[in-house]
Amino acid sequence: MRKILLFVIFVSVFTGLVSAQEEEKPAEKGGFVPCLATCMIGPRVGLEMNEGKDINQSEWIMLGGQVVGGGVTGSMVSLGSSIVTGTRAYMAYDMGNKNGFEGVLASYCLGPRVGNELDYRKIRMKEWLSLVPCVNIYPLIVIPYEAYQGKTMTDIEIAEGLRK
Repeated sequence: MRKILLFVIFVSVFTGLVSAQEEEKPAEKGGFVPCLATCMIGPRVGLEMNEGKDINQSEWIMLGGQVVGGGVTGSMVSLGSSIVTGTRAYMAYDMGNKNGFEGVLASYCLGPRVGNELDYRKIRMKEWLSLVPCVNIYPLIVIPYEAYQGKTMTDIEIAEGLRK
């Protein structure tokens, strides 16, 4: 049952994102899709979707690995954990490698785009808080809500002084 539910969620998200990208009308900022992308892929994905940026191929691979790895149950749980860790490591290498070890580490721990943008954009305090046990619930709610409201990463960068 869990596998079927995860598959239905993945397919609905994928078809919603693909159909939203294929429409010719200008995309509206905010809404459910950027909020969900922020929750499932990384803290900056939905905010940058509001700017019109697409989800990268390595982020799709990571999302697929998390869905497949999370759906594996029973004696195969270790395989599911390996799939999740492996796809996250691949994404960290692919996205954060241009900024050295710090970029890879930031991509692995904080999200794919954090390490990728480390050369020109600082890490937000809300992103740092996501690493702190018990406190991490705050950024896990607030950052997707910002994406839902239609805020962009550029607006947040200006407001919080994140430009290096």
